Amino acid sequence: MQSSVFKLNSKLRPLLTAFLLAVAFALIASGTALAREPVEITDDLGNEIQLEQSPERIVSLAPSITEMLYELGLGDRVIGVTSFCDYPPRMLEEVEEGEVTTIGTIVEPNIEQIVELDPDLVVAANINPVEDVERLQELGLVVAGFAPADLETTFSVMDRVGEMTGFQDEVQQVMDEMRTRLEQVEKLVAEQEEEPSIFYEIWNDPLQTAGANTFIDDVIKRAGAHNLGAEAGEGWPEFSLETLIMEDPEVYVSTPHSAEHVVSPEAIKERANFDALTAVQEGRVHMVDQDVLSRPGPRVIDGLIELTEAVHPHLSEELADI
Repeated sequence: MQSSVFKLNSKLRPLLTAFLLAVAFALIASGTALAREPVEITDDLGNEIQLEQSPERIVSLAPSITEMLYELGLGDRVIGVTSFCDYPPRMLEEVEEGEVTTIGTIVEPNIEQIVELDPDLVVAANINPVEDVERLQELGLVVAGFAPADLETTFSVMDRVGEMTGFQDEVQQVMDEMRTRLEQVEKLVAEQEEEPSIFYEIWNDPLQTAGANTFIDDVIKRAGAHNLGAEAGEGWPEFSLETLIMEDPEVYVSTPHSAEHVVSPEAIKERANFDALTAVQEGRVHMVDQDVLSRPGPRVIDGLIELTEAVHPHLSEELADI
């Protein structure tokens, strides 16, 4: 009996050894993933962000950051978002189910609640008050602040997010796809002889637009249009009706967020004295999705395509294939 048992164990020994080796390698791999080489990046506030391990609990303080994290495959690590974060649908479901916590608004985040969540990384944007970022840092949290001013700096932010989280390969794949689509749009735009003038309405009363050196200004230029708002200065300058009529945009673009009530091309055309505008006379008043167009992240290419079609409607078929 002992002999037969010994023989049976001898047959099982190679399988047992292989199993133990597999377990050992899995444990080593797991330990390596957690105890990676320390990472250091510089955020857009000039802070040196040091991370000893890949962050597993991330709080986002802005809609653009939330979108970016989910699009880059980091949604499973997000534990907190603001009440203004409304995309992607998966995130909204996770908030509804209590898997992700709402931590206040963009301008009034609940500092105490964020600390209680015990995140190992908080990511802020330029729309968040600097004093809130500094307060979280004073409380011992790792906070990275980003302020992409155009598409190129958006790629830089994505690259640094990938480096911080250890998702470099995934981020690089997303960026490659974005750059391919961007190059296709820019190639079409470069072939156009005309550069129509455009007025991009941020708010209607008072009339406000996107000025020079803004994210939207960069997208407008890439769409092959001349941004009239850039001539009024940087930031978000106001326009009088008289100035608007004098500048006479060939294309007029607005968004659902530009007024307290629903905005539509028809409502814009019916505004007092707007019938003097070339854009109104030629039926070139358009609505675009401001969230897609103005939030730095992967979806901005969709926004660029939407705006390019408004500026160059004859390219609609080619743009639809991008």
